[in-house]
Amino acid sequence: MKWYAPVSIRQIALGFIGSLLAMMILIAGFAAYQTHNVTLGLEQANHEAARSELAAAVERLLRRTENQAEKLSHWDETRQQLVLPEYYPYWRDQRVYESGMLPSRFIRTVLYTASGKLLASSPREHRFPAGLPAGVVPHEPTSWLVNDDGTIAMYQSFPVYSDEGRQTLLGVGLLRLNFLPELLRQADFRFVNKDSVGLALKANASIPASQLLSQLSFNARSNPDQFRFQTILSRTLLALFVLLTAAALVGFFIYNRLLVRPLGWLSQEIDAMQQGHSSHPLSRARPMRITELENIRRSLYNYQLQLRDLHGSLEHQNREFHSQARQDALTGSHNRRAYEEDWTRFRKELKAAPQGAAYLLFDCDRFKTINDTYGHAKGDRVLTIIANALTMALRANDRLYRLGGDEFATFLSNTTPIQAKQIAQRCQSLIDAAHFDDLEIREPIGVSIGIAFCPAENVEQADELPKQADIAMYTAKQPGRSRIALFGEDTERASQTLVASRETSALFQALATPGMVEMHYQPIFSLPGRKVDYYEALARIRHRGELLMPDAFLPVISSRRLETEFDMAVLHQIDADISSQQLPPGMGISINISAQSISRPEVISHLMELSRHNVRHPLMLEITETSLITQMNEVSTYLELLHTANFRIAMDDFGTGYSPLRYLVDLPVDVVKFDISLVNKLAEDNRAGQVVADFARMMGEVGYSLVAEGVETEVVLQKVESLGIAHAQGFLLGRPVPLVILAATLAEQDAVSSVS
Repeated sequence: MKWYAPVSIRQIALGFIGSLLAMMILIAGFAAYQTHNVTLGLEQANHEAARSELAAAVERLLRRTENQAEKLSHWDETRQQLVLPEYYPYWRDQRVYESGMLPSRFIRTVLYTASGKLLASSPREHRFPAGLPAGVVPHEPTSWLVNDDGTIAMYQSFPVYSDEGRQTLLGVGLLRLNFLPELLRQADFRFVNKDSVGLALKANASIPASQLLSQLSFNARSNPDQFRFQTILSRTLLALFVLLTAAALVGFFIYNRLLVRPLGWLSQEIDAMQQGHSSHPLSRARPMRITELENIRRSLYNYQLQLRDLHGSLEHQNREFHSQARQDALTGSHNRRAYEEDWTRFRKELKAAPQGAAYLLFDCDRFKTINDTYGHAKGDRVLTIIANALTMALRANDRLYRLGGDEFATFLSNTTPIQAKQIAQRCQSLIDAAHFDDLEIREPIGVSIGIAFCPAENVEQADELPKQADIAMYTAKQPGRSRIALFGEDTERASQTLVASRETSALFQALATPGMVEMHYQPIFSLPGRKVDYYEALARIRHRGELLMPDAFLPVISSRRLETEFDMAVLHQIDADISSQQLPPGMGISINISAQSISRPEVISHLMELSRHNVRHPLMLEITETSLITQMNEVSTYLELLHTANFRIAMDDFGTGYSPLRYLVDLPVDVVKFDISLVNKLAEDNRAGQVVADFARMMGEVGYSLVAEGVETEVVLQKVESLGIAHAQGFLLGRPVPLVILAATLAEQDAVSSVS
């Protein structure tokens, strides 16, 4: 290990101040450099502004001189002088100024004949050439500058014609002006220093006016803002430097008084406390590089050894407490470990003080589908919202436990079955009222609740409550249930299906053995004629000579998630029945498919293959448990495909569970089958019956074909007919029969019809 010599806090402070000053010097140098660049930029901008200003002034002077020459060329008196020059001197010396044609006597003008001869000379015209200068084109205006013995003069020629048509040249006029005075007088310069303006032109040399700007020399005026900027910036940097220096010195003083000295005193006190105690090797901890803190470290290290035994038990308890955390990290409810401890204690308390107890098991409906469809993040959020709702619904002293996944549980002491059901109903109400809208989950979210109750006189059976609640919970998940089930006589069959029962064995054997799934066909009658329109294919399982009904094996299918496998077996059997040609041509068949299967490609593929029978036997597809549809767009696409294959689409069991109207809008549904629970209400002379009747009329008016299921009395059938419902089925009209019996009956009816 490499050792470093300790450094005092005062040395660190001095080093910090030195670094601060060095940084300030660097910042000042950088600021000065930037200031120099800004100054150069301002000077360049000022010079460019002066150049632009001088160019504008030159341009204005040239335009003004051209305009004056143009006016003279069109003036009638100018033409008169070239024709009758008797009054030319007067016109030249006075008239042009009195008339305002020339604004200043610093500008002179003369006229030349068409041959280029000066019209009339005089002493005042000695600066004008006797003839037109070389390079002047009589028919074109020309301007140039000449150095006349140190005076920069600008000349502007202009042609004078006898008429406005410019056909006959009378002569040429020439303007002369003292260039620099006229240039400086006609503009108020803001950026150009007037005294610096000059034209570098040799004696008697001349240049065209177009080259004037490039020959002019000038200096820009000094910018007072630039000087003020430099002054302010310099003063600011100086003030900042002084302020930081003062702050560093004051900080060092405060640092020395408030930190260095107290730490020194503390170090001395700790050293004094160590007198009389044995020292320990210091190599067990890395030494500090600050002298005073190193002393503190040594002292605290020794003191820590003395207190280690005293704090050992407390540290052990703290570690044990953290390792036995009993809260579920996701939902905030109690976790599995807390459940096991509390359940053990709960059973002991029941045996010590017998009282009525209930066990409630909660399972989120279709949570796997929601989790797979919308992702684990939204699935976790669903569990959190459900856990919060369940916690609020429980009594003050009751605890909610997350057993794992989407399963929760609680156990209630000093309760009755009615009170347990009330709590379960309150749980469902709060979950139904929970806000899942922000999760954008289209499917209904709820829980199935299984309740097991143990009376005070049978507390020894408390150990069976979790198993009984599990059976009740799966019973609550069956279609048509209220999602709350109390373990008892109504769950005995569910108990049999959830274990390795005869029905479970029969189901798995039927899925593996073709022919064990047996289809029975129930007639569906058209109204009001009461004639058979088509048949619904209903599945049964033939096991060891005994016929198992749907209420025996459907719970097993639901609990084992075997909907798709069973639907495939049903489709294979229907295909075999139709292919046997025992059914007469034209007899339609309605096929039941679960909502879980309708989005499976293998099921759709088999249905498309089955559509080959549509010509001989019109096929209808009944979708059950529409509330379980999660992939709405994909299902709608598949149903549209089946539509093109001439399948009719029906929504089965409408009115049970969660069958919202939006499925009628989103899915291509042709037929709506009213569940028996709705149909039976038609016989009631109350508000419920009226609501169902009105709803049936509305559905028929918008174009849906309605089927009334479960018609078992003549009163109900007459009510169905009066509402205009197109079809009906039920035990009153006809029971499901096997294919052999149906084929024989139809053949017998055909024979009777042919004889008659």
